[in-house]
Amino acid sequence: MTERNRKQGMSPEFDFFVRSDLSRYRGKYVAMVGKKVVASGDHAKKVWEAARKKHPGKLPTLAKLPREEVLVLLWR
Repeated sequence: MTERNRKQGMSPEFDFFVRSDLSRYRGKYVAMVGKKVVASGDHAKKVWEAARKKHPGKLPTLAKLPREEVLVLLWR
């Protein structure tokens, strides 16, 4: 994570989410721990449970990938 992102309060998972090519997960839910996708699938609850099982001491970040491209703008 860059110093700028740290100052803006971005998590490592968010930084990973916006910078990585996650196109293979289009239309799916993904669970991330740090800068890694640890589980994916069609059902949020199942993805969440799989991520918690793989990383019991961590709190995964869950996201739904759009089927098409999306533009994310951040400003402060």
